[in-house]
Amino acid sequence: MGRVIPATDAILTFPTHRADHPWTGLLLTVRIASTFTLLALVALVTISISRGTATGAKSLSITRGGTYGGGEYETIAIKTSEPVTIENITLRGSGDMITSHYVHANATIRNVHAIGANPNVKDRAAGRFVSIEGFDNVSIENCTIEGTAGIYLLDYDGNRAAGNTVRIIANRAKNIDGRKSDGAGGYLPEPAELVQFLQLDKIRRVPGVEIAWNEVINEPGKSRVEDVISIYLSSGQPDSPIKIHDNFIRGAYPINPETEEFSGGGIMCGDGKGNRVENAPAYIHAFGNQVLDTVNYGIAISAGHDNQIYRNRIVSTGTLPDGKPIAAQNVGAYIWDSYKSGEARFFNNSGQQNVSGWINKDGRNDWWTPDASSFDNNAHYPGALTREVYDQEWNRWTEKCKSAQVQIGASQ
Repeated sequence: MGRVIPATDAILTFPTHRADHPWTGLLLTVRIASTFTLLALVALVTISISRGTATGAKSLSITRGGTYGGGEYETIAIKTSEPVTIENITLRGSGDMITSHYVHANATIRNVHAIGANPNVKDRAAGRFVSIEGFDNVSIENCTIEGTAGIYLLDYDGNRAAGNTVRIIANRAKNIDGRKSDGAGGYLPEPAELVQFLQLDKIRRVPGVEIAWNEVINEPGKSRVEDVISIYLSSGQPDSPIKIHDNFIRGAYPINPETEEFSGGGIMCGDGKGNRVENAPAYIHAFGNQVLDTVNYGIAISAGHDNQIYRNRIVSTGTLPDGKPIAAQNVGAYIWDSYKSGEARFFNNSGQQNVSGWINKDGRNDWWTPDASSFDNNAHYPGALTREVYDQEWNRWTEKCKSAQVQIGASQ
């Protein structure tokens, strides 16, 4: 485990899969060109691993670049700007799992299983799977996530060069959860923590951002997500917009969907009122997504400029699995200047070729676009909206992944 030194002469592997070894579960593979390189490597590598609870949980502090894989941890902290890859591990715990704070992190996270838990501390919710702030590059690919507070990325600090961006690709997430513990194995009623599968917060004017082929399923009574995907005060560039495409999202509910109000939803393409137009959410394209049963809205643009939603499928029958109506049902898609920013800050926001069918207490409410620059060639979901449409959309998703040869989630 540690820093990988580029060379071609040999490969040196240190297996440490011994139950009595303090580095149990880690595997370090390095290429060495000479004895001098090996000695330099030993001097450079700093790894801090400490035992956690009596269950054997461990924490890992990464202070040098390299590839880190194997084993099970509760927390991993990235404390270097050197490129770090975290792969083929299991994370299990109730707090934030992978973290980094203002060190210009350059992180690739792939093939990770993450399982969150009720912290059993009153008023505390499960932690984030990933929480990284002040970073240069983050890629999260083919991970499987359950019962966590999702992914939070704050304050891009890179140079916007090729490869320094954000990529969230082909992950599988179940039950993103902001419910607060009651301290006795259960959960408190609303209010919950506002968490997301993914929130980009002040990731501004960054080219190459891609959020694609993710599968996110939230079950009523077992989850509490706000916006499943939230683009907050973040932006792409005119010739390289943030691309949110080919994701499958089902479910976003308040703690008690039968009675409670809810401000969350599916994909929020633009949110937050910037202090200047250049800081507003902008150049965000959401296309080819399937968004089902996310209650308040399916896909929305509520702020910013030059944002587009197109060729999405947006569906909700307005009922829970037992047939009871969802109280906070609202609208399939909307484009609305919710911050009342005016035409100087809310402009060029449009939608086209979407298919939407959304039922609220008054009937169908497929879209509402009072402030769209255009909303053309969209279609109402045909026929009656019964729960069979969910099976149809799921089959469409699985066939789509198969046709594109995309593997979703971590491998076994």
